[in-house]
Amino acid sequence: MAAEKRQWGVTNAISEAAPTELDLKLNDGLIDELKRRNNFESPEGIENRHKVLKHFQKVVEEFVRRICKAKKLPASTVEAAGGKIYAFGSFALGVSNPGSDIDTVVVAPKDVQRSDFFAHFPSIFRELSKAEDIDELVSVPDAFMPIIKMEYSGVSIDLLFVSLPQSSIPADFDLSDKNVMRGLDDVDMRAVNGTRLKDELLSLVPQVKSFRHATRAIKLWSTRRGMYGNVFGYPGGVAWAIMVARICQLYPFACGATIVAKFFRLMLEWSWPRPIMLQAIEEGQFGLKVWNPTIYNIDRGHLMPIITPAFPSMCATHTITTSSKSIMLAEFKRAHQVVSDIQDGKKQWADLFARHTFFSKDHKYYLSIVAACRTKPAYDAFSGLVQSRVRTLAKGIDDSDAGVELARVYTEKMERMHRCENEDQVEMVKKGDMAYKINQEEAKQAEASKGDAEGKPLIIRTATWYIGLTIPEDGAKSLDISFPTAEFKRFVTGTDQYNEDTMSLHVALTRNYELPPDVFEPGETRPAKPVKNKKKKPAAKAEKHTAVKGADKRTSTKAGFDVRILSLLSLDNRFLRNWKAYITMLTCAHTFRAAPSIPPSATSLPAPMESLWLLWPE
Repeated sequence: MAAEKRQWGVTNAISEAAPTELDLKLNDGLIDELKRRNNFESPEGIENRHKVLKHFQKVVEEFVRRICKAKKLPASTVEAAGGKIYAFGSFALGVSNPGSDIDTVVVAPKDVQRSDFFAHFPSIFRELSKAEDIDELVSVPDAFMPIIKMEYSGVSIDLLFVSLPQSSIPADFDLSDKNVMRGLDDVDMRAVNGTRLKDELLSLVPQVKSFRHATRAIKLWSTRRGMYGNVFGYPGGVAWAIMVARICQLYPFACGATIVAKFFRLMLEWSWPRPIMLQAIEEGQFGLKVWNPTIYNIDRGHLMPIITPAFPSMCATHTITTSSKSIMLAEFKRAHQVVSDIQDGKKQWADLFARHTFFSKDHKYYLSIVAACRTKPAYDAFSGLVQSRVRTLAKGIDDSDAGVELARVYTEKMERMHRCENEDQVEMVKKGDMAYKINQEEAKQAEASKGDAEGKPLIIRTATWYIGLTIPEDGAKSLDISFPTAEFKRFVTGTDQYNEDTMSLHVALTRNYELPPDVFEPGETRPAKPVKNKKKKPAAKAEKHTAVKGADKRTSTKAGFDVRILSLLSLDNRFLRNWKAYITMLTCAHTFRAAPSIPPSATSLPAPMESLWLLWPE
C-alpha cells in the first residue's frame, strides 16, 4: 500500500511538478548572480561567527554568575545558574551573508532580571573583551523589543534577553519544549520565540536547499529595494523567510528560481489581510496570547499578517504601515514583471536586484531626522533610541489628516562626523548643515589634537534618517504634520536616555535637490532645482497669492505647491485652547531653506507648534 503523501502547510500544493531544464538553468543563473554579489558567507566568515558566539557564551555565564553572587544567593546556586545564548534569524536559518548581523537571545535563570541585563551586561562584556574588538555597543531598553546592539570582531550582534522561571539554565537546555513559555510576559515571549521559530520553520519546508536559495534572493531584493527591517515598518528576515517558506509548501518540488518567480506573483495577488501561515495556529495555553483577529483589536489592525509557526503564534509584521504596504505591493508588481522578462530571456537576474530610486527619483520632499551628539557614548545610545522610533513618525503621518499619500522611511541611517570651532557652528550642524562634515580619519586627528579643552575643536556625531513624502497631485493643497512630529520628538526627548547637554533631535523638511551628495551612489542622477518661471504676475493676483502678511516671495513647484516653514513670532492667549488658530497670529514667513528654531519669545508654545509645515495652493 502506497504511503500517504504529506500535505505541506494548511492547504494542498498548487503544483508538484519537478523542475524543467529551463527552470534549472534559471536557477543556476540566480545562484551565479548571488555569488557575484557576495551573498554567501565564506568558510572563514562562518568560523569567525562561531568564534564570536563562543565568546558571548563565556560572557553570559560570567554575567549570570556575578548577578547571582551580588544577590547573595547560595554558592551552589551561583555555580549552577548557568545561562545560555541562542542564535536565531538569518544566521541560524543558514541564509546569512557577510554583512548580516546575528540575532541572539540571552536566556537566564529567574534570579537574573531584564533590568540586570541592561544595567550590567555591557560593562561586563567590555571588561572581558578586547577594546579594539568592540566597534559599537548600544542599549535600547525602551524599544518595543528591548535590545542591545553590538559590533564585535567585525560581526554585528543583536542581543535580546529573557529570564525563565527556573533556578538554572544548563548548557544543554532545550527551548523547543513549549512548557518553557509558561508564565512569561509578552516581551519575554517574543524574545524566546525567535529560536523556537527557527527549528519549527525548517521542519515545515519540503526542500531546505531550495528554500535557502530563494530566501537569499528575496532578502537581497528587499534590501536593494529599501524594504527590509521591522524597525522601519517592513518585514524583517524572519517574516520574509516565512513568506518564502509558504511558497515552498505550495510548490514542494520547485527549485529556488521557480520559488522566487511564484513568490512575487502570489504576494501581489494575495488577499491581504488574509494571514500567511505555515501551519494551523495552536490554541493558547499557560495564559499566553496567541494571534487571533476575531478576539484582539490590535491583531485585527495588522495590514499584512505573517504568522510565526512556533507556539505561541504571533504576527511577525505588526509594524507594517499603510505606506509600507502600498510600497511593497508596488514592488511586488515591478518584480513580477522583471522576473517574467527574465524567464522570457529579455532581462537578467541583475535587473531584479537593481537599487531603489528613493533619493534620485521617488520623492520631491523628505523629512530629515537629525540626531546629533557631542560624545561617542551619547551617540551610540541616542542613535539607537531614535532609530527605534522613526517608524512611529511615519505611522503618525499615515494616520493623520496631513494630506500625505505616502510616508516612506529609508531603511538606513546616514552617519556623519563634523568638526566645529564654536557653538554657532554646532547649532548649524544640529539642523543638518553639511559645511563642517569630515571623514573618520580627520575626526580621529581632531580628537587627538593637543591643547586645552577650549582650544580643541568640537567633534559632533550625527545620524540622519530620511522619510520620503509623496503628496498627491490632485489631493489636498495643505500639509500639516506638526502634531505627529511633535509627538515623535516628545517621546524621544522624554525618555530617561535623553540628555539635552550631549544630545539633540531636529526634524526638517528637505527638497529633493537639497539632499546631501553622500546619499547618492556613483552614477545616480541628483535631482535638479526647478527653473523658476520669471513671468510677472498682475499686482492683484500677486497680493492674493501671498497668503500671510510679511511672507517672502514663494517658490512654486510643478505640483502647484509651495513649501514653507513658518516661525511664530507672537501669539495671543485667546488661542491657547486651539493651537491651530495660531496660524492667524503669524507675522513672518520664511521660504524654506533649513528649519528655523522657535524664537525665544515663543518658547512657551505647546509642543505641536515647535515646527509647522504648510503647503499653499498655486
